[in-house]
Amino acid sequence: MNMATAGSNKPATTGEEVVLNECIERLQRQIETSLGYKRLLKANLAALHATSSTTEMRVNVMALELEKEELTDQLRRLRSGEIKALSSAEREAMEAELAEWRRKAQARKKIFGDMWAVARAAIPEVKTKEELWEELGLENDDDERDSKRM
Repeated sequence: MNMATAGSNKPATTGEEVVLNECIERLQRQIETSLGYKRLLKANLAALHATSSTTEMRVNVMALELEKEELTDQLRRLRSGEIKALSSAEREAMEAELAEWRRKAQARKKIFGDMWAVARAAIPEVKTKEELWEELGLENDDDERDSKRM
């Protein structure tokens, strides 16, 4: 099968075919090399985006230093006796009371969920939950707990 040379209607000779095939092979190797380099650059870019900036690191270090100071102060107060250690009976009583309050909170949360479902069914779907809560002045305790944990 003869290939025509670019820009002419004459059939390509065997020598020209060899030259064209070598050129095609060389260009295919360059493409493969370039694609490999492109993948490497993308991986490097992703790694750079995954790391923190210097400013973020400074903020994190400052927060950790503040936390360290608080923990050091708390440890100092524990060692000096300013904070009284709980007896096992006191600890059990506190844990029982905490469990009771958690049960009450769960029950209230369930009641609220049921009442919210009834109220939501009566309200047209023109507003999102967040918009309606904002309008009614409601707060979501779960969001506050999640933000305090971080």
